[in-house]
Amino acid sequence: MPERHSVKAGFSPTVDCAVLIVAAEKGFAADEGIELELVRKQSARGVLSVLGEDGVQIAHLPAPVPVGSAVGLHDMPANIIGVFTLSLGGSATTVSPGFYDELYREGLKLPDPAAFGRAMARVCAARRAAGENPPVFAVEDIASTSFYALRYLLGSCGVLLGRDMEIVEALPKAMPGLLESGDVDALCSAEPAGSAAVLGGAGRIVTTGALIWHNAPEKILAVKRDWADANASLLEGLLRALYRAGEWCANPANIEELAGILAAPHYMNVSGEFLLPALTGYISTSQKDMQRFQEFFVTSAKAANFPWQSQALWFFSQMLRWGEIPAGCRFDAAVVEAARNAYRPDIFRKAMKPLFVPVPGANLKLEGTLREPVHVGASRTGLVLGPDCFFDGRVFDPETLDMDDEI
Repeated sequence: MPERHSVKAGFSPTVDCAVLIVAAEKGFAADEGIELELVRKQSARGVLSVLGEDGVQIAHLPAPVPVGSAVGLHDMPANIIGVFTLSLGGSATTVSPGFYDELYREGLKLPDPAAFGRAMARVCAARRAAGENPPVFAVEDIASTSFYALRYLLGSCGVLLGRDMEIVEALPKAMPGLLESGDVDALCSAEPAGSAAVLGGAGRIVTTGALIWHNAPEKILAVKRDWADANASLLEGLLRALYRAGEWCANPANIEELAGILAAPHYMNVSGEFLLPALTGYISTSQKDMQRFQEFFVTSAKAANFPWQSQALWFFSQMLRWGEIPAGCRFDAAVVEAARNAYRPDIFRKAMKPLFVPVPGANLKLEGTLREPVHVGASRTGLVLGPDCFFDGRVFDPETLDMDDEI
């Protein structure tokens, strides 16, 4: 019999843990000789705190975390790398009924993120003029894709954190209750927080992460660099298991079973009713309205799992833009290189060779140029990349770290 290894993985209860859970539950990890033990924490911050501790070797974490680790953001632990994108999209912005009415009076049109941003600017200006408190948004983590996508969207409309709005961290499980109680005005988080709020009558979904940045990485498999180096073959087998699990999750025939697996008390401990919107793409924006969102939540195909270094550099550019790291880091070649190498496509490529799957030949690409699926160069023929456009049509050049006008 092949040698078997035990791996302990930390995760938090958002829908983007699906690939990790399915790898354990459906035998994909076992096929690679891996006994995958899953450790649930209530938030991404909780998962990060145990990575490298208590035998936890791998972690389901927000996609910006390895970049933050590389550049010393918020005193994050060092030497964390991203090796496999677990999910694209899967998040929504959900507002309370009262806040929805404010936005609607100022021109909100569902689910257009630009209209939401413009309405936010008017609401925030009106609140400032009246001496009222600014809107409060809850996110799972301030080093999350949702956090940076929200700031990118609202910043383009002149809405600034601190002056016009506040952002607080909250446990995903607690978010619907915070919205219902009025402690926050809005949620910007991975599902199922938004759907739970809507279906419980506490909120309305006004836009989605995929509409702000199409096919943006939401969660990534993160490991400590030293562990990856010392356990290269084991990690490669795990990535193959995750790739196959992602394919299983993406099969529409498996949706009901997937919802049942994720809903279990030891995993997400939530009603399957709240998970089905993300898994199907049929999102209830209110208790009366439903919309179909293409590629709302993606776990496979079109290089969905590839850790693009250009995406790592986009997160780095946003950390620079908002003053989270010193401005001089932009011109420090060592820091830029560290941010780029926070994602490791080389590990991904090596792992995928036995599966004969097409893998991108480049590590970086212009982010925001693709509006339709396109064929690209790859390690094997047949690779198609999905759309990656930003809501405002701008393009990010990873070589210059700038968002230029549309190319």
